[in-house]
Amino acid sequence: MGMFDYYQPQSVLACPVCGKPLGEWQGKDGPCGLFVWRQGVAAPIDQIVSDDARLESEALARVRLPTSFSIYAYCCSDRYAVEARCSAPGNVWSDIELVTAANATQRKEEARAAFKARLEWLSTAAVERTRER
Repeated sequence: MGMFDYYQPQSVLACPVCGKPLGEWQGKDGPCGLFVWRQGVAAPIDQIVSDDARLESEALARVRLPTSFSIYAYCCSDRYAVEARCSAPGNVWSDIELVTAANATQRKEEARAAFKARLEWLSTAAVERTRER
């Protein structure tokens, strides 16, 4: 299991596929120290590790996010995670945008066929949800 951080958006976001509220956001673009980040706060608000591995409060207060990063949460698919793109100008997380069929882009490590399949998942599910309304 790789290291990651936890993320708490200011607002509850809904899955772009099924519409359910999302929680338990994680990401691997930040410091990956099992830190807990809250949108709008410069430093992590917690670190989910044992006391002997926890950073001292002064060191924790100096940890920052990169200016752009992605986070993910699992919802209605075993194959795909719901993703969100985030920005932290001045290293304070301020913006978040869910990845949808309309704004999805192919990842560097993602094969073209895999991107097409993910895009189809996002598109098909969104169409089905529109039909249900």
